Amino acid sequence: MNTGFIGIGSMGGMLVRGLLRCGALKPANAYVANRSPQKLASLIAEFPGLHVGGARELTAHCDLIFLCVKSGDVPSVLAQIETELYPGQLLVTTASVISLKALEDRVPCRVAKLIPSITQDISAGVALLMYGSRITQEDRTLLEELLGQISHPVVIAESQARPAVSLTSGAPALIAYFLQSMAEEAVRNNPSISPEMAREMIQETAISTLRLMQEKQMSAEGLIRRVAVPGGMTALSIEILQRHLPQAWQAIFRETTEREAKDREVLTL
Repeated sequence: MNTGFIGIGSMGGMLVRGLLRCGALKPANAYVANRSPQKLASLIAEFPGLHVGGARELTAHCDLIFLCVKSGDVPSVLAQIETELYPGQLLVTTASVISLKALEDRVPCRVAKLIPSITQDISAGVALLMYGSRITQEDRTLLEELLGQISHPVVIAESQARPAVSLTSGAPALIAYFLQSMAEEAVRNNPSISPEMAREMIQETAISTLRLMQEKQMSAEGLIRRVAVPGGMTALSIEILQRHLPQAWQAIFRETTEREAKDREVLTL
């Protein structure tokens, strides 16, 4: 099956590289289109034999097309390729704001939505999949087996997307910020600790904590009980977080939901 990628920015580039590196795709069957010639040149140098061309040419040659452009760019790209699309194709968008219903109303082919995570750069982490009404069982099997080689695919309903995206695609940045802010505050509290030392300690601790939970099949609650001894400093720290952290998470989920709804209102295909 010829597979195309329109847009090879952060997420599109990660997807095509990951699938080519693991052998899920062969360069001879992969097509890429992008506005930046520099990114295309870099990809060709890494994977000789890769097909490069315009979006319309790619669409005419591919059965499976990943549309990896920003939500605001989707209408203009569809305007370029819609005359080449036909019912037998499968179009997968990575634009979370675009609804599957709106996409199905615009194009004749079957459609799905993919929300990848930066963790697919190391062939790990969750990739979210949402399916349009015309998707077949063969389409589901194809996408889940293909993406399963670089991720753990999780199929969700579109109504679950906003919180699920925060828990998967957005979470690496949220986790990194949480760790960074903790290290920075430790340094401010005691300047004898260097920023480098604080970052190294918290990063190594985070990695080993997740490894411990996975290898020992330990839940978050179980780990907290083991570490936060009643009356101790860690237990006090947990109490402080319980007073303040839930409000921050509530604001994050509420405001991102509101923002996405507004973005969807102004975006028309």
